[in-house]
Amino acid sequence: MTALLALARRLGSLDWPLGATLALLLAWEVLVRALGVRSILLPPPSEILEVIVLRYDFLLANLWPSLYMTVFGFLLSVVGGVFIAILITYSAIVRKVLYPIIVISQVVPKISIAPLLIVWFGTGAISGLLLAFLIGFFPMTINAAAGFQAVDEDILKMARACMGSRWQIFRSIRLPHAMPYLFSGMKISITLAIIGVVVSEFVASQEGIGYLIKLAGGLLDTPLMMAAITVLSITGLLLYAIIAWVEGLVIYWQSPSFVEVAQGA
Repeated sequence: MTALLALARRLGSLDWPLGATLALLLAWEVLVRALGVRSILLPPPSEILEVIVLRYDFLLANLWPSLYMTVFGFLLSVVGGVFIAILITYSAIVRKVLYPIIVISQVVPKISIAPLLIVWFGTGAISGLLLAFLIGFFPMTINAAAGFQAVDEDILKMARACMGSRWQIFRSIRLPHAMPYLFSGMKISITLAIIGVVVSEFVASQEGIGYLIKLAGGLLDTPLMMAAITVLSITGLLLYAIIAWVEGLVIYWQSPSFVEVAQGA
C-alpha cells in the first residue's frame, strides 16, 4: 500500500511539467498554423506526430543502433569511472598522476576526436561506443571519487580501530556513502553518452538517429528531422527516468527522484 501511495504521489507530481509541455505544444501548433509558417521551416507538432506514427518502423530501425551504443557506452563509463575513482581514492600516486590528466582531457572538445576515432577504428559501432564512453567517463569518475572521499575521517578511523579491512570499509562505509554521488554521475553520464553516439553518427555512419537527422537535413525534410529529434529526446528522458527509478530503489533513505525534482519541491 505504501509503495502504491508513493507511486501515485510521484505520478501526480508530473502534473505541472506535463501541463506546461502541453500548453507549449498547443501554442506552437496554433501560432505555426495562424502565421502560415511552412513545414520546411517549422512543422506543427501534429505533423511531427503524424510522421512518428506513419514512419515509426523507419524511426525505430534507426533508434536501435543509437540506443544500444548509448547503453553500452554508458555502462563502460560507469565501470571505468568507478574503477579509476577507486584508484584515486586509495592511491596518492594515482591521484596525483591521473586526476590532473583526467581534468585536462576535458578541455579537448569531444566532437574534434570523433574523426580521429573513425580513422583508427572505422565507421562501425566501436567509434560510437568509444566516444560515448569518453564523454560519459569524466562526470562518472569525478562524482564517484568525490563520494568515496567524502566519508567522515572519524568514521574511517573508528572502522580501522575495529580491525576492519580495506574491503570491509569500502563495502560497508565508502560505497553506501557514495551512492548518491554515483547516481548523480550516472544521470549526467547517460545524457552525455547519447550526445557522444549522435555526434559519431553525424560524422560517419549509415544508421542511427544521428545519421537519420543528417539525412533528413540534407533532404530538407524538416518534419522527419523533428520526428527523429523527438524520438531521441523521449528515449533520453526514459533512460534518465530509469536511472532515477533505480536510484529510488537503491537509496531508499532519501528521495532525489526524477519526478520529485520535476515537482520543484
